[in-house]
Amino acid sequence: MSPEGSAASTADKPKTVSTSNFKPVGVGFIGVGGRGRALLQSLLTVPGAHVRAICDTDAQNRSKASAAILKAGQPAPQETASWSELLTLPGVDAIVSALPCDLHHSAYLDTIGAGKDLYGEKPMCLSAAECDAVVRAAQESDRIVQIGFQRRADPRFVETMGLVHGGELGDLVEARICWSNAWGPLYGWFGKRDRSGDWMVEQAVHNWDVLNWANGCLPVRALGMGRKGLYREKQPDRDVTDYYSALVEYENGVIVNIMHSWVAPGQSGAYNRAFNDEYTRLIGTRAGLDFNTGTLSYRRELNLPDRIAHSFKGEIDSTQLGLAAFIDSVRTRKPPVSTAAHGRDAVLACLLVRAAVERGGEVTMGELTKG
Repeated sequence: MSPEGSAASTADKPKTVSTSNFKPVGVGFIGVGGRGRALLQSLLTVPGAHVRAICDTDAQNRSKASAAILKAGQPAPQETASWSELLTLPGVDAIVSALPCDLHHSAYLDTIGAGKDLYGEKPMCLSAAECDAVVRAAQESDRIVQIGFQRRADPRFVETMGLVHGGELGDLVEARICWSNAWGPLYGWFGKRDRSGDWMVEQAVHNWDVLNWANGCLPVRALGMGRKGLYREKQPDRDVTDYYSALVEYENGVIVNIMHSWVAPGQSGAYNRAFNDEYTRLIGTRAGLDFNTGTLSYRRELNLPDRIAHSFKGEIDSTQLGLAAFIDSVRTRKPPVSTAAHGRDAVLACLLVRAAVERGGEVTMGELTKG
């Protein structure tokens, strides 16, 4: 399972409640290039979600998105290059936003302030202060604010977390995170720290949300090191960290090793799997769990066979499930599966690691959040 989910087979999709009697939800999209277009394709399969308007500064992105909406059998959406204009359009009940990371804070506050429900891509914001502002706005409004951690709507993760919290792994001891990317590096705004937050934030935020969820608490300190400048020949103003490693301690004593690299070798289209890898793993005194594969492996003395920790069979589109959960929350007003508080806590873990890597030493959460 990748962080973005995988294509689902029709036969194996989980059963959903019929929405034929529900009032359609009018959705506006802010950002329909790249990740936004992927979200749009998934949302168009959610019953009762009608895309009324789209916003993007790139006319070509808007044209491609409109074509996809028409192909799905929905009317042509209104198009605009301004999210402020989109937020005033009639028929728009909820917003799905997929902008570069540095725009999240202002777009999310504007959306909540306009009285719209929000599905906002991760990372929620790029600083603790910005995260706190979005959490406050969500708490002070009656709006649904869901952050794009689709794993929290994925039955494989939900069922697996039930086992973790029920003690199946025993006392939790250690975790391991790996992003060894043979398919990069990524350039453009991704290569600018002030726009992406650096890789400790933009890419690793998924993993830290999973471990926050599993541990039920936040990290308290981190020790890190890293390297920059490996790809400045192609992007002279690149200032993100191309390789880093960190050791992180959680409040409950769990110690996490994270390694993130854009220097993993591999051929385009035929990755060298010895180096290209991504996982989040958690180990306790009884067993270990690989969240991506769902593999649960017990200590030898227990004489128990490895097994899959969840009961779901087949492929699944976790992005579609996350968006379906959002639309359901919009209709029913029940809390979203991934809240603004979850979004803030994942960013705090990311910022802790980033600060430790930048210092080349230890940083505590108290230092990060003081003042």
